[in-house]
Amino acid sequence: MSETESMIVEIASRARIRSVCDAYGPVVNCTGFEEEVCEQVLKLFPEAAFAGCWHERADGSQLWTLWSAGKYDVRQIARRMHGHGDARRAEFIDPAIDVEAVIAERDELTNALLAREGTIDTLRNFNRKERRERKE
Repeated sequence: MSETESMIVEIASRARIRSVCDAYGPVVNCTGFEEEVCEQVLKLFPEAAFAGCWHERADGSQLWTLWSAGKYDVRQIARRMHGHGDARRAEFIDPAIDVEAVIAERDELTNALLAREGTIDTLRNFNRKERRERKE
């Protein structure tokens, strides 16, 4: 077995079953040799409808490559994610999540809810009182 083949087998051995757009299949983090790795994963999981490789890009998004053994049309998944491909091979990009924006939106919604219920002032007063008591 060549060094490349050994590497492909090693990468494929790390595959785990995961949901990809509500379809389940073995996937593995892989930055190269996607076709070969997916084919090896399908050998390790012969009952699987498809195999997938993904890797994180510099912008935080994930590039996904899906391969089918003919049991599933992976193009369906790619289309749902605005990707492309055919029945046996498809690709899509899962956009990066801006964690700070999600937290800011959550905080904004929480504050709006508290203000609506008239409890934000009560919470602020409670926190001030608690701080004063700790200092004493």
